[in-house]
Amino acid sequence: MLDAFKHWFSRRAGLPGERALADWAHALGHHFKRSRDADGFIVEAHDGSWRLEWGPSQRRYIQGQELRLRAPLTGGAGLQMLLLTRGLLDLLEKQVFEQYTQELQTRIDLATPDEMRWLVLHPKLPAAELHALRGHYGGVGQPLEALASWVSGPLGTALAEWAARSSSSGPLLFIVQRERLTLRTALPRPDTQPIAELLRLFEVARREAQRVAAQWHVPGMEDPAASLWPHSADGPDTPAGPVR
Repeated sequence: MLDAFKHWFSRRAGLPGERALADWAHALGHHFKRSRDADGFIVEAHDGSWRLEWGPSQRRYIQGQELRLRAPLTGGAGLQMLLLTRGLLDLLEKQVFEQYTQELQTRIDLATPDEMRWLVLHPKLPAAELHALRGHYGGVGQPLEALASWVSGPLGTALAEWAARSSSSGPLLFIVQRERLTLRTALPRPDTQPIAELLRLFEVARREAQRVAAQWHVPGMEDPAASLWPHSADGPDTPAGPVR
């Protein structure tokens, strides 16, 4: 009874930043709503091109609250590209190595997300291909040429500018898989300004991912992890398709 009352009261009382974020979303014509469990927010683009979620983290490597942005891509079936901050890359490599060596087996458990499995399965982008992002970001992917194309040009410039002006050293990750782009980052409070800045960065990543997807169509490519490890059960992304 007490838990039910607390849940009801939290829904009535609102969450920090809710009014400002709702006003921002509505002013731009987007759709705003509370998440089903009333512990976060959802903003959907007016044209259905992206979906923003803020709430409890779905990944162990992000503590506390998390911001997620997702957008479908047209084409590019089979593309698997991961770009992430250098600190997060080092952390995930350490974790996946420890998990693998401690278990002394060829399988990683169900809680292992795709981005960690890819660190073992896919080649790493050479530092020379990162250009201005060298030392700030790392990446793995298949095919590697597609990843190199994605981080060059406008996305590389936008990420370098972000790294230069951002005061946050927290984790930031972009992943392309199953014809969808996803961004994940730690965000303790859903303040409008950092969300608007992250959305602009995401839009650059989405445009560039769509460009690469149009150039690199890899039909029938199967995730090689499927034959080694089970699919991640650690907060899997929703199925690919239009964002609604």
